[in-house]
Amino acid sequence: MDLQKLKKLNVVIVTHEYATGPTHALEKYLQGKVRRLAFIAHPFVFAREKRSHMRSYKGATPEVKEIFFPWYVQLQPLNIIKDFFLTLWWCIRFGRVDLYIGADNVNACTGLLLQAMGLVKKTVFYTIDYIPRRFENPLLNSFYHFLDRFAVTRADIVWNLSAVMAGERVRSGVTAPVLRKKQIVVPMGTDNTVAPVPFNKMKRYHLVHMGHLTKKQGVQLIIEAIPEVVKQLPRFHFDIIGGGPMENVLRGRVRQLHINRFVTFYGFIENHDDVESRLAGCALATAPYVDSSDNFVRYTDSGKIKAYLSVGLPIVMTKTADVWKTIVASNAGIAVADTPEALTEGIVGLLSDGKRLAEYRKNAVKLGRTYAWTNVFSQALARTIL
Repeated sequence: MDLQKLKKLNVVIVTHEYATGPTHALEKYLQGKVRRLAFIAHPFVFAREKRSHMRSYKGATPEVKEIFFPWYVQLQPLNIIKDFFLTLWWCIRFGRVDLYIGADNVNACTGLLLQAMGLVKKTVFYTIDYIPRRFENPLLNSFYHFLDRFAVTRADIVWNLSAVMAGERVRSGVTAPVLRKKQIVVPMGTDNTVAPVPFNKMKRYHLVHMGHLTKKQGVQLIIEAIPEVVKQLPRFHFDIIGGGPMENVLRGRVRQLHINRFVTFYGFIENHDDVESRLAGCALATAPYVDSSDNFVRYTDSGKIKAYLSVGLPIVMTKTADVWKTIVASNAGIAVADTPEALTEGIVGLLSDGKRLAEYRKNAVKLGRTYAWTNVFSQALARTIL
């Protein structure tokens, strides 16, 4: 990538947010690498911090104190209208924008309007998620796909979190070769801040899951598998990091199955370095997604998979998220059906074979390094600012 060309640019990132994600990693990556940078975030109505806010930098130095907009609306559709006009206002105040990166179709379309006004030179549509049935309401869902098609058609380049997104767009009518060509894959990355734990110092039979506890995440499948797993691996233990609507149900099922001593619920851990430290100490990780047509992970990339790889954890996962193909091809884990029986076989097979486990851990470390955010964003920007 031409760093000198990048250093001359004024860049704006606009996103909707609930927690930290790819756009926050991009903000961190670009600090000090561009002439000026603005990061505009509009929280969803269910986020803790509901105020829209903007941070701006000159080089790596903050230009002014972070700006907060005090008003928000509890209805998300009305909130999005507010976000649209606020983005316009903040971008106009920011001044000339060489590269506008809009995460989701609404923010991308806002950038396209600014581009039509002559205030933005180039627009990136950064697709964090793409779901065929994004909304239950057919009218709202049609409008969502209309905005997506418009943004793909008019944006200078489209960053997709996974290759599946371009294929799904073909099904919705985005079939022109030129539109397929402008879509590039910019996957989830990792910060690689926590070093992998040596094989002889890890918790030898600990399996770990990190993430929001919902039915689609599939942790209940692991719970159901544990009685059979511990028959074959008496020292087995399951660490669960994260909370969510399924937590009480899962705790109750653990009690019903009398497997309390084999399971630890750590709950939500705010500091991500602390999360990665706990992950690194385990032997194996799992991503037992339920393989259903409405599971959004089928159409995007998995952050938890990249977090596992960054600390050298092999993975037992289901064939739901498209990344399973890369994991299997790299011998960094295995993919199985979304049933307790298949997961039992996969978990026992890897944990009981020390030689294979050690090899897969080395492969996981190697694969994880390729997903460092510095690699991900430098490659994406090289193709964007040609």
